[in-house]
Amino acid sequence: MPNDRSVGTPWQFPLAGGLRKVPVQERSRATVKAVLDAAAELVEEVGFEAVIDSPTLILEHSGVSRGSFYSFFETPERVLDQLAYERILQFVAGIEERFTSRDAADWRDVIDVLVNCYLEVYAQPLIHELWIRQNITSRVRRLDDAAIEDIAELLRLKLIATSDGLQDVDHIQCVVAIQALERLCQFAFVNDPHGDQEVIIEARALLATYFSRRLSA
Repeated sequence: MPNDRSVGTPWQFPLAGGLRKVPVQERSRATVKAVLDAAAELVEEVGFEAVIDSPTLILEHSGVSRGSFYSFFETPERVLDQLAYERILQFVAGIEERFTSRDAADWRDVIDVLVNCYLEVYAQPLIHELWIRQNITSRVRRLDDAAIEDIAELLRLKLIATSDGLQDVDHIQCVVAIQALERLCQFAFVNDPHGDQEVIIEARALLATYFSRRLSA
């Protein structure tokens, strides 16, 4: 695969998640924030299914009028789509910031940073309910897959920036590594809110072994 990909793909636009329209005025932005904050609290408290099965639940918890709610969201499910989408955006931005602000001693340090980013986000109750319990819609899944492409490119560029032998790493190799890491994190956190340490150790070892093959290729 060519190595001239750019980070920041078309999935990052205001209506990619669950909004019907972009809130422009301060009052509108406050309304959307109140709905999303209420939805996040409810998902953690009562679960995904309870939220999407009760259209009035978010209204009661957020204090937003029915008219205001439906001017920005078609259904409670779309609220959770937007909530998940914003978490994806924050996660990608967080990884980029971490990669940019930290000088990596070697490629193994880059892998440690990546794994730590995933562990931090998967420890969040909201992420557990949406991602680990597989309560994301097909729309969010597509957005998540697109985000992985961007994360993979950020990883590839950071690995190339190291000086210890991974300058020729390919984009697809980084995609495979991240897909594997996501599945292992889901496994580590499915029954342990702090993450099963044995699984986490194996995840780090797996990625280290995977990329070390590039040194001998």
